[in-house]
Amino acid sequence: MTRGASDRAVVLCHPHPLYGGSMLTPVIMRVEQAFMESGYTTLAFNFRGVGGSQGTYGGGLTEVADVTGALDFLASTLGGIPSMQVVAGYSFGSVIGGSVAAADPRVRLYVGVAPPLSHYDFTFLRSAACQIAVVGGSRDEFCDGEALEAFIASPPGDTWLRVLDADHFFEGKLEDLAQACRDIIAWTEGEEPS
Repeated sequence: MTRGASDRAVVLCHPHPLYGGSMLTPVIMRVEQAFMESGYTTLAFNFRGVGGSQGTYGGGLTEVADVTGALDFLASTLGGIPSMQVVAGYSFGSVIGGSVAAADPRVRLYVGVAPPLSHYDFTFLRSAACQIAVVGGSRDEFCDGEALEAFIASPPGDTWLRVLDADHFFEGKLEDLAQACRDIIAWTEGEEPS
């Protein structure tokens, strides 16, 4: 955890544990940095069984509990639920983080980075009461730009989308991803993006 403001916090969910995903994935680290620079308290963690984390991969079910546990930890550490609680996830992490964001009223903003729409059903987001922001790549082999646009039109409420000229890993586009995150933060605060 990197301490910032106690009223603004983000939990970061990494890509698939069985395919090398961890909290040290460059995309997660860059998203975290963008939120840190904006004064957020950040919590990047490894799902169970990754790195030094105890347990084993739970097929997505136990990973949902990991995210809920991270939210509980932040609330306890920060002395209450932050008024702007964000859950951000990349690839598989966008599925797990989105599942929690759709069900947990503490979450005010969900940020999905490169959601793998060709592998997972994201209709659970239709029940989300929080703001939804999605950043994807036009050359993403797991989700193309048109699918992203159709996806972002389906959830109710306040949504935001940016499609970058990038692949699933944002190769050579990490700074563009960071700018998208800064623009998401500005959007939540009612400011014009830069």
